[in-house]
Amino acid sequence: MKKSKTVQILLVFSVVALILSMVGVVSIWYGQKNHQTNNAKTTAKKETTVTKKQDTFKITALGDSLTYGVGDTEGGGYVRVVENFYKQKEKNVENVNLAISGAKSDQLLKQLDQKEVQNQIKSADVILMTIGGNDLFRGGEALDDFKSDAIKQAEASYTSNLKQIYQTIRNLNPSAPVFHIGLYNPFMSLENASEMSAVANEWNMQSQNLSQNEKNIIYVPTFDLFQQNGDAYLATDKFHPNHAGYQFIGNRVTEVIETGGGEGDDGASTSSN
Repeated sequence: MKKSKTVQILLVFSVVALILSMVGVVSIWYGQKNHQTNNAKTTAKKETTVTKKQDTFKITALGDSLTYGVGDTEGGGYVRVVENFYKQKEKNVENVNLAISGAKSDQLLKQLDQKEVQNQIKSADVILMTIGGNDLFRGGEALDDFKSDAIKQAEASYTSNLKQIYQTIRNLNPSAPVFHIGLYNPFMSLENASEMSAVANEWNMQSQNLSQNEKNIIYVPTFDLFQQNGDAYLATDKFHPNHAGYQFIGNRVTEVIETGGGEGDDGASTSSN
């Protein structure tokens, strides 16, 4: 009897051990399955994020108040015109406008040192830029000294900065086309308009020459757009474009794009004339 009782006890322990083992196996299997499911969800989420970014056409805009859109009562400026143009071709268009009103070329050059700005340039599909107007006109001071050495020194500094701006952008993003929108003369109605126009055209020529030395940087002239009846396309400050003026500029940029500007990436740029 004692032996039989011992056998029964051992049998009970064996059954309990077997049950616990089975529970452990099931728990491990369920845990692995749950872990795999969570991993699959995480992976799918990551893949969705990457796919969404790949499907987005990104515009990065740089420069001064013209790119910011000052004077456009409806908002957006010429950048909005270009954005709407791409929206007709692309499903998702992202517009990142980093322009700073009043910026000069040296300030834009410093801005390009910022990590976030660099990231926005690196991920851009197209880059829009205006710069130089504040270097040249300096809040109207150029109207008094456009024949002096000061304007020549300003031009030398501007061209030096612009060359570095081009090279920095190109190093950050070797492939995205860069559309540099040129200067116009907002003072066409003044007595010395022709002399001021000559100076602005000289600066435009310097910009165009520099753009031709860089890969896929397209200079877009706007001077002619404001040459006739320019006041009708200026805002109340008589310096920045109004909504119609920005439409003019934006349409000029999209015309350049439609004619193939910025599509090639195997040589120096050809400026629009």
